[in-house]
Amino acid sequence: MGKAQRDKGQRGERELLGLLSDELGTCVKRNLSQTRGGGADCIDVKGYSIEIKFQETLNINAWWAQALAQCQGKEKPVLFYRKSRQPWTAVMLLSDVNSDYTGSDTISCNLPTACMIIRENL
Repeated sequence: MGKAQRDKGQRGERELLGLLSDELGTCVKRNLSQTRGGGADCIDVKGYSIEIKFQETLNINAWWAQALAQCQGKEKPVLFYRKSRQPWTAVMLLSDVNSDYTGSDTISCNLPTACMIIRENL
């Protein structure tokens, strides 16, 4: 990954985490140790492991697999992604949204809806 791509990814992380801080009413920061030791992009939201992608070429299946691997079954995985000039989209497990569901299907929703779901589970 080149420097420009890395910088864009970091800008996207800062942007989304600022929006999450506003929506959730708490300070949400980047997981700075993830660049050295791996792990989720954000671990500040209790019970959630958040992966963030700001890229023009979508690779949602690979990103979702990364989000699942990084939560290690301990937190609820959430993938936020967007392309330039597009809104943020969240991918979550349906079972994390509806406790009556036990499968591994996912849902996609916009940022306000994802934040509403997260707030209800904090």
